[in-house]
Amino acid sequence: MTDYTITNNVAGSSLGVKPQVVEVVLDFTSTSLTTSDSVEVFSLKAGTYVLSAAIEVTQLASTGSPVLDLGDDADDAVFVAALAGHTALATGTTSAGKFYAAADTIDLIANTATFDGKCRVVAVIAELGDAETAAAFA
Repeated sequence: MTDYTITNNVAGSSLGVKPQVVEVVLDFTSTSLTTSDSVEVFSLKAGTYVLSAAIEVTQLASTGSPVLDLGDDADDAVFVAALAGHTALATGTTSAGKFYAAADTIDLIANTATFDGKCRVVAVIAELGDAETAAAFA
């Protein structure tokens, strides 16, 4: 087995684009999110890695038993599945990352009932690109 050493990379040097936290508070108290509606919360560029994403219910739904999912076009619950929006102020999250080779969106979906409360949606993302320094092997 051969071991390779990267010769022009120093620990702690800044390479590439930095991860960032994106968040928004969504207020559905005047316009409810009805069953099967979705909101495209965050737009993702091609080459983006989502490290994690979460929903925090900050104001409960006034009626019904809404369930919230957080996902994308391929899987509507890839980040958060079946978060209750009516029983307790709750947070649903995942630490399973996902790479997006093509542009996409992170979507909030109401399942089972109308959601008329408030929630915060947050994601930790890294928009990948060319590294600032190309690594050489020796």
